[in-house]
Amino acid sequence: MNNSKKRKTIKMRQVKEKEILLEQLKKYPIQLLACEKAGIGKATYYRWRNEDPEFAKAVEEAMAEGDEFFNDMSEHQLLSLVKEKFWPAIHYRLEKRHPKYNKTKVEISLPLDVEFNHNQKQ
Repeated sequence: MNNSKKRKTIKMRQVKEKEILLEQLKKYPIQLLACEKAGIGKATYYRWRNEDPEFAKAVEEAMAEGDEFFNDMSEHQLLSLVKEKFWPAIHYRLEKRHPKYNKTKVEISLPLDVEFNHNQKQ
């Protein structure tokens, strides 16, 4: 096989492998896990990201899609636990999403001057 054919074959294989990896990142937005599921070495993945800006951008988009999927799935699981009257899930949901129970947020409507002093004893 001549070098031109060999390069073309390698290029076609890499395109397919990149597509498989991007699909895995949409399901599992954890780089190492997606590489493992796609059968791609970690070093190869990072080399592709560094050498191919389009691939790097596609990776970011695939991971964002994967994160959104996991967020939806997590919220669904949380709501299922709330429906089952699991108190820690109820407490978490109210604390994070209901203004009446959320005591962690503080609103400051006036300008505020703040000074930090740190005395370190040696």
